[in-house]
Amino acid sequence: MERRQRGQRAGSSRAFRPSRARGQCFLRDEHTIERIIDAIAPESGETLIEVGGGHGELTYPLAGRGARVVTIESDPRLTPSLGAGNGIEVIEQDALTVDFEKLLDDRGLGVVRLCGNLPYSMAAPILLKILSVDNRFRELTLMFQDEVAARLIARPSTKAYGSLSVVAQQAARVRVLFRIPREAFRPRPRVVSALVRLELRHEGAPEIGDERTFRTLVHSLFAHRRKTIANNVRQLQGSSLSRQRLVAALDRLGIDPRRRAETLSVEDFAAISVIISSPA
Repeated sequence: MERRQRGQRAGSSRAFRPSRARGQCFLRDEHTIERIIDAIAPESGETLIEVGGGHGELTYPLAGRGARVVTIESDPRLTPSLGAGNGIEVIEQDALTVDFEKLLDDRGLGVVRLCGNLPYSMAAPILLKILSVDNRFRELTLMFQDEVAARLIARPSTKAYGSLSVVAQQAARVRVLFRIPREAFRPRPRVVSALVRLELRHEGAPEIGDERTFRTLVHSLFAHRRKTIANNVRQLQGSSLSRQRLVAALDRLGIDPRRRAETLSVEDFAAISVIISSPA
């Protein structure tokens, strides 16, 4: 069945014109597809959520190995070629508007795994949305452009380390599985890609208090990257954060406000967030 589905996928894609605005690049290298499927290692009978079904490059092989696949695809030109049935359910919707908790509840699903080839122009916002879903995903296996993958695994005091690094690493153990050359896609992207595994930490994650406060804190302290924490704190006008509470938290933790945000660890950000999230 998998071979027949691959033939259908290839035939359906010949006349399709990818959208630059959507950042569409589709896997065409069968060896790379097999490596990705092996990395995901679908289990017979499990339900996988897929973001970015495309022409079914991953959808069909996943279903061919016995998984039930709920694939989310926003482009109405593509959803007919995904062909619901044979263990595949298609949702025509932008992943940024999907209520993942409702999607899982409506299907009687508990904690599941998620995979996909995210549109690179929206990859970070989609990932941040998925990471905000409370305790419903066990593992994410996703493709990103290599630059974003580098940010996801970056360590403090490095150029790539930033707000995305902190939020992702607080929520998950992140590692790059392998890189994917430009030649594996059609049309060929301008960048090298990478397959990234995020194992959600759940109870083992550093405590952050309120998630919205945590994300606002991280974004605010990285707002002007080359400035010190103190300078970023002074420019919190319009933020939901209390400048006074933030200054007090830094003092309580012994964090010198003359440091830059990029020198703080994930645990530092988490500790600050716990303090400023607590009742006054």
